[in-house]
Parts: sequence; C-alpha cells; structure tokens
Amino acid sequence: MESRLLPGTLLPGTLPPGTLLPGMRLPGILLLGMLLLVVPPLWGQEEESGGLGFLPWQERTAFLMSSPGSLRFGLYGFANPALLATLHEPDLLFQWSDRNGFGEFDDWALFAAVPNLGFGVMERKVAGERIRDHRLALGFGSGEASSFGVAYGWYGGDADLDSQVTLGALLRPSPFLSIGLTGTRSFGSADYEGVLDLGLRPLGTERIALSGELPVNSVDRFSRIPWAAGAVVEPVAGIRVAARYVDDVGFSTGLEVSLGTGGLRSQVHLDTGGSHRFNTYGVRLGAYDRNLRDTHFPRRDTYLQLRIRGSLPHQRARFLDSGKTLQETLDALEVARRNPRIAGVVIDARGIGLSQGRAWEVGAALGALRREGRKVVLYVERGGMNVLHLVAEADRVVMDPRGSLTIPGYLIGRTYLAELLEDVGIGVDEFREMEYKSAFETFSRTGMSEAEREQSRRLVDGFYDLVRGNVTQGRELEEGAFDALIREGILLPAAELRETGLVDTLARPQELDGILEELEGWKPRRIGPQDLLPHREPRDDRWGPLPKIGLLYAIGPTLTGTGIRARELAEEIRSLRARDDVKALVLRVDSPGGDALAADLVAEELRKTAEEIPVVVSMGDLAASGGYWISMYADTIVALPISVTGSIGVIGGWFWDAGLGDRLRLHVDGVQRGPSADARFGPALPLIGLGLPGRNLTEEERNRLVGNLNRLYDEFVEKVAEGRGMDPAEVREVAEGRVWTGEDALDAGLVDELGNLTATLRIAREAAGIPEGERFAILEGPESPLLDFPPFLPRLGVERLGVEQPPEPDLLQTYLEMILERGGEPLPLLPFEYVHWHHRMGEGG
Repeated sequence: MESRLLPGTLLPGTLPPGTLLPGMRLPGILLLGMLLLVVPPLWGQEEESGGLGFLPWQERTAFLMSSPGSLRFGLYGFANPALLATLHEPDLLFQWSDRNGFGEFDDWALFAAVPNLGFGVMERKVAGERIRDHRLALGFGSGEASSFGVAYGWYGGDADLDSQVTLGALLRPSPFLSIGLTGTRSFGSADYEGVLDLGLRPLGTERIALSGELPVNSVDRFSRIPWAAGAVVEPVAGIRVAARYVDDVGFSTGLEVSLGTGGLRSQVHLDTGGSHRFNTYGVRLGAYDRNLRDTHFPRRDTYLQLRIRGSLPHQRARFLDSGKTLQETLDALEVARRNPRIAGVVIDARGIGLSQGRAWEVGAALGALRREGRKVVLYVERGGMNVLHLVAEADRVVMDPRGSLTIPGYLIGRTYLAELLEDVGIGVDEFREMEYKSAFETFSRTGMSEAEREQSRRLVDGFYDLVRGNVTQGRELEEGAFDALIREGILLPAAELRETGLVDTLARPQELDGILEELEGWKPRRIGPQDLLPHREPRDDRWGPLPKIGLLYAIGPTLTGTGIRARELAEEIRSLRARDDVKALVLRVDSPGGDALAADLVAEELRKTAEEIPVVVSMGDLAASGGYWISMYADTIVALPISVTGSIGVIGGWFWDAGLGDRLRLHVDGVQRGPSADARFGPALPLIGLGLPGRNLTEEERNRLVGNLNRLYDEFVEKVAEGRGMDPAEVREVAEGRVWTGEDALDAGLVDELGNLTATLRIAREAAGIPEGERFAILEGPESPLLDFPPFLPRLGVERLGVEQPPEPDLLQTYLEMILERGGEPLPLLPFEYVHWHHRMGEGG
C-alpha cells in the first residue's frame, strides 16, 4: 500500500504496511535489540582506562542549544543519526565560537544534510589538543513515529582517537514524548557509550519543549553521569529561545531566528559558577523553516503554475511514470487556496485529456480559489466539451493563435447489433425484467427502447445544462450565445472564440508573464506545486504518529481478478480496518458494474468497516449498477453533479449458435451426463477465441435463470435499503435499472453530497474528528501498477507480471467476453455505450 501525506498535510513519504505497537515501526523495535547487543551491561566491573577512545557525548554536542530530539533536527545526524529521517529538505548549518575572539575560528562546526543523509565536521581544542571530528550518517524510517540511523565517525588533528560507529533510534509514540537512543562503539578498543535523550512537550506542540540527556559510558559507568537538561520555547513561528544545563560543564542560553530558507542563532555559555565562558554563533541556509513573516505577515505575490497533461489518472505506475494524478492536482489547488501568499494559478492545459467528471472536479477546485479572490489563468491549445468546465472558472482564458475547440454538444448512442447477429447466425435472448435495465439492448434490438431514450435524454440534458450554466455564469454569456456556440461548435478556431468572449487573449506560452503583469498590475513570480509552503514546511512541529485516512480506488468493472480486483481490494479494506491509526476510509469508485459476486465482496467489507470507522465514497464519472452496489454501505456518498450512478438492477441474456458454426464449417461433438451439461458447450470462434453455446435454453432452463435474476434484484434492493436507511418500496421507485446523474441521485436519496475528491476527503476528515489544518496521512491502495505501457506497445503477456495494461482498443469485445463467460448469469452492469462514451469523452478533453 502506498502512502502520501497530504494537507492539512505533509510531504510524500512511505509508511509501513503494518505495526507491532501504535506508531512504532518494526525496524525501530529491532534497533532497540541491536543497541542491547552493542552496549554491554553497564553495571559490570569498571575497566582500567585513562579515558574513552572517542569524544564523549558532552564534547560532541557542545554546539547544541537543547537535546537533539527536542529542537528541530539536532545536529543533522551528528548526535543521533535517526534524526535525519525527519529532515524534509537539504540544509546547511555553520557554527563557531568566540573563545579567542569573535573573528577567531578555533572552535567551529559545519553540518550538511539532505533527507536521510548527513555529514558533519567539528573542530575543537580539547585539553590543549586540536581535534577534528568527522561523521557520515544515514537515517531511515518515516520520521513520523519512529526512525533509526547509523553513523561512522573518524578523527583528524592532534589527538589519537579511534573511529567508531553509532546506532541511533528515535521513538515518538505521541505528540507529547520523544525518546532518542544512541549507542556508540569504538573500532580500536572496547569503549562504548549509550545515551538516552528525552523530550517532553506539555502542550503537544512546538511552543514548549523540555529535555533531558543521560549519557553512560564504559569508563565512568554509573559512578559519574554527566546529565543534561534544557527547555525550548517558540512563542511565535520561527523565534526560539533555548536553555541547556550540562552537569559539571555549565549553563547556556540561546536564541534562534528563522528567516525562511535561512536562519541565525547565538548562544551564551556560562560555567557552573555563572561566569561567562564564551559565545557561539550559527548561520543556517537551505531548508525552509516556518518564520514570522510568512506566518503572520504574508505577501500575496505568487502564482501557482500547474500543468495538466493527459487524463490525470487516479494512480501512477511505480516506475517510469512522472505524470500527475487527479488527487495530486486537486491537492495542489487546495493547498494554494489555503496559502495566503498565492495570488492566483496558471493552468497550462496543453495536451489535456480529462473525462468530463475529472474536468468538473478540477473546475470546482478552481472555482473555490476564485471565490476567495484568487485569479485563475487558463492556457489551452485545443479541447472539447470537457475543457469548458475549466474555461467557466477562469478569469483569463489564453489560447494559442492556431488553437481551436470542438464543442458540438453531447450525445449518448450505440450501435445496435441485432440484425447483424441474426444475419451471421448468432441467436440472442434478453432476460429483461426491469424497465430501464438496458444493457442487453445493444445485442437484442435495432433501436432505443422508450425507457432507454428517456433516461439517456435526461443524462444528456443534465450534462448540457450544467456546463451551460457554469459557462454562462463564469464567462458572463447569455444562454442564447452559448447555444449558438454549440450549434457552430463542430470546429471553432481561436479568433472566433475570442470574438464570442469564450477566450480572452491569443498568445503563446512565453507571453504569459506579460499577461499576468497586465492582469495584476505587478509582475508575480510563478512556482510549481513542490514549492508551495505547506509542502516545504518542516515536520518538527508535531511528534507522534499522524492520524491516517485510507484512500482506496475501485476503478473498472466489478470483477474479482481484473477491473477493480475485488479480492485484492477487499483485503486492502480489511487491512486498513485492522489498523488503530486509520481513522476513516474513502473509497473512490469509477465503475460501470459487472459481476455481483465481486461487487458484494467489496460491499460487505465496507459494511463491516463502517461499523468501526467512518466510510465515505467518492463517485467518479461512473458509479452505477455494480458500481453503486459497492458504494451503498458508506456512511456518506459524495457524487459529482454529472456522475452516472444508480442503475439498481440486474440484466442477463443468452447467446447461442444459430447457424454461425455451420457457415464457418465448425463442428463440435462430445458426450454428456446431465440434461444441461451441453448448455454452455459450443464452437469456439477462431481468431477472437470467444466460445459460443451450441443451443438455446430450454423453457425450464430459461425460467431458472430468470428466477435467479429476479432474486438477485430483490437482494440488491434490500441491500440498498439497508445501506441507505430507506424503505425497500422507496428504493424500487428509483431502481428498475434506471441511471441518474449525481444531481438527480441526490434528489432521489441515493447520494448524500455533491463534490469532488477534495470535498470527500474533507468530509472524511471531519467524520474522523481530525481538526482542520492538522496534518494527516493518506494511505493509498491497492498497489499501483509496476509500469504504464504506452498503447502502441504490443501485448507481451506482461499481465502475468501484474502490470496494468492500457485500455483495449476493442471495448466491445472485452464487454462481450464478460457477458459470454458468465453464460446467463444476472449481472449488475451498465449498457455498453456508457462504458464506450466514458472512454471516448476522456480522449476528447
């Protein structure tokens, strides 16, 4: 299972698939055992030694303002290498003392680190000898509740000291407690040292931290423990006051001021009698740190630059895939909305290929920005009806001078195959017991049934009315002007679009800076999503395991081994339900249905999960029939206004060889025992590999299959009634296989809210009791595909490796295979044209 830490959130990271204790990773537990092996029992007989073979703890940490675990990142792995796992960006810290004058660098230290890797060098004069201490450190783990690390140290200068290895662990089981453990062992002697570093935050925040240090080594054992204690107060963001007392050494007070990507610090050191010894100073450069200006006096001077390419899939492949996902895009827009420095966004939509549902979701996020006074600039080259959802929410639409839109309106239709199948010799028998359940019409009719025409008209009108309302309001057009555009929309070039007011400016991308300056009256700077401040903020403000929300994806037909991969998805749901740190579950559904067994596997796990934690469903473009089945037990169902949902019903039918085998000179023969053993036996069609039953059903066989269909429909209705808290009679009024837009489904009581995936996560966060603005982790699953093969590559059997393939060009064959393989079974399945239309609209942008 993948993990991402999202706003009110953190940066991308990886969390463990399971835990032994709340918030403690298995490697952290193992490291504790390793420390017990590295550090021999400290209560044995004292060794005869003139001193440690390496610098003791109090000398190695002379530049610390407080204990390593209580103030930001300690000394970047120099004291405890496990702290490197908490570092979020590259950072550099230079410190020096004025023992022999301000400009004399007799004692100095340089610490450089990137996340999980650090190097430090410290030069000091100890007992008249100049010692240069070097350390290379590695940190591992999430940096959240537990992490561990290892460091190798060696010396230069005058002293003859041994190189050594340090193992470190950092455990933060709650927002109030930090436990650091280090064990150091010399390579040249039997000397060793163990240190316990405790941090306490009485308020559970970075405002106040108390600390204590207990080092014990092989020379002094327990006869002398040079303990240390301290405190850090951060009254306002980035201003930190620290105090530290080291036994038999003295007292120090310090001030650290963050300047964003830099900072300054200074300490005054006194001896145990209170006399001044020296001062130390420090300059930091690199990683962003919270600071007074950005927190309390932000300047709105920045635009977010966001590129939207392709379809914005729900998950990216684990390798060789740098594309953005839908959630990452919506997340960036939500972070920008909450960031007071963001004046607006530039959406670069060259190469856009969004389905209409995802286009609406992005448009809704842009609308939220505009409502808070941020500007939205959209750059587009070409597009279709779906891009209008973005156009409607833009303050300035910029189009390439050679660009165009194809916006002819909406159509739902299908190719009817009844006469073709009859002509080639394939018999078709439709089991249709529900008025609107029309999935088999493709094969059994030559035109739309009245019920299908009614529901298709309602869908098309819903799609059209929504986009017309948004565009006329957002672009200040009359409805008649919009309708005129659609009438001429077979191809509208950029110049005509500018004349109609749908486009504001014709320009190329390199001219955007000038357009922004004209729009704002000043020249804003542009940043990418990775530079947004909430993504760059340090993670030291909160200790302990983050609350987590599961985000699982049910994408494709409801099948067990492919499509939504129901068995795997059900296991993921069980796994999340068993975790104490998962506070809510969101299931994203984009499915036309398919197999009832697969749908029920997932629905049953969601029902059990909803008894323990909040469960929220986010519906995408399609969440109907079997797609609605897997949604019905959620505490809250959130749909898009243009989601296609409902279709509570099942369909079935029978294909058989009515002469095709004779025409193709195919002959079958066999022996049987059982009157229906031959019902599904027949010729296998060459080349395409589809098997076709050799005969029609008997009346008794047909009645049995139709009876099963009606029983499954009754069960479907009962389950929906249970999940939605409705009377079964109420469900039947909106069932009969009828599809609804999300907006109509809200009126029918089949969904609870309208909104995008961002809104769904907000609802889940609130239901989980996570306060607004507090970080939480998103645990995504099931595991994304290994690779995303481009559609021009041949199929090489890589599905055996668990690699997701691109959509098949012949969707009808895939659809037909699913029906034939189940031979008359009742299926909670949408008509083929919805699957095809959804696929085609995604390609059109």
